[in-house]
Amino acid sequence: MAHYLHRGQLYFHDTRDDAGEAAVRRWHTLTQRHDVREVALIADSSNQEIDRLNARAQNLRAQHGELGHTEIQLPHQHYGLRQGDLIAFTTQHRPPGHPCVENGTRGEINAIDERGVTITLDGSDRTIRLADERLDSLRLAYAQHVYRQQGATVERSVIVTSGWQTSKETAYVEASRARDGTEWYLARDQLGADGQDERLVRQPAGMMRQSRAQTPSLAHRELADPDYGLNFDRVIAPSRSRLPGLARALGHIARPDRSPERSIGRD
Repeated sequence: MAHYLHRGQLYFHDTRDDAGEAAVRRWHTLTQRHDVREVALIADSSNQEIDRLNARAQNLRAQHGELGHTEIQLPHQHYGLRQGDLIAFTTQHRPPGHPCVENGTRGEINAIDERGVTITLDGSDRTIRLADERLDSLRLAYAQHVYRQQGATVERSVIVTSGWQTSKETAYVEASRARDGTEWYLARDQLGADGQDERLVRQPAGMMRQSRAQTPSLAHRELADPDYGLNFDRVIAPSRSRLPGLARALGHIARPDRSPERSIGRD
């Protein structure tokens, strides 16, 4: 963090809203020099903040004539969609007779009419049609939560951080997305101090030293099953060598008799 401060890539603002506004303006400035998909706008806070950043990013693009004039309202958001908007699917979409579109897939709005939108999916030339009753599966994709940016690589990143979700893991993702530069926007009111004080850099650094890593289920012991008397006293890793032992342990469980004739005889 001291390195970014020294390079002029760490910015303090009075409030989180101020930091978000400055970040989205900087994001838009960078998109004038790079493809819009090559500048990541990342936050580590709530979905509500992501929605606000997305709406503000869309507004700036519209002001600069980068989007179409026709807008179709999203039923679950306070913003609509325009031609040229970047979007992401929030649920799996299964068009009849075609491969499904997975949750998280991104694309661009190519056309809008009174019946819905046409989308070109990123990473392919595939175009799909989405009727207006299915628009609740879309949202703008200019700003992304840090968890949705895992694995992404872009030219530049603009980060809004220092919130309650800031951690070692989120900071690593945020700091490692861009090839050519990362800029950080922080709020003084979340750091417990007022005024422009370079020592504030210690506060976000302290947050970024705290791990919030989640433990995978395989790292936990399995409890004994009172019905079958199984007692697993260690983590069971999935492997072929354990399958016969597991089969023997469960061998006393009665299997259903599926013979129709014998079933009739019992009745």
